Amino acid sequence: MINLKELYEKQNKLDEYIVKKSLGTSFNHNSKSDFLSDRLLALFVEVGEFANKTRCFKYWSKKPEDSKPEMLEEYVDMLHFFLSIGNTMGFTATEVEDAYRKKNNKNRDRQNNGY
Repeated sequence: MINLKELYEKQNKLDEYIVKKSLGTSFNHNSKSDFLSDRLLALFVEVGEFANKTRCFKYWSKKPEDSKPEMLEEYVDMLHFFLSIGNTMGFTATEVEDAYRKKNNKNRDRQNNGY
């Protein structure tokens, strides 16, 4: 089974490869702001593509959602950009896992206390 640390590492290698192939240079951490805004926009686009596959917002349409494999592919595209954004921000897998656990507990407490 793959873990979050491994996913972050794989995404970092993929991002470096894409930047080098596309721009002919390695990733410049000084351009973090531009890279981050590009990743955020790409994430928003992927969320839209995922929504189109699920058809969850198309209340006027009788057409069924796309197949599970097609939806899963868009879901994973979103994951790629979440990981890329996390790498850009310098979030480690351990930090994300710890923050997730804390926030999950907080959300559970909120639900149990009438939030």
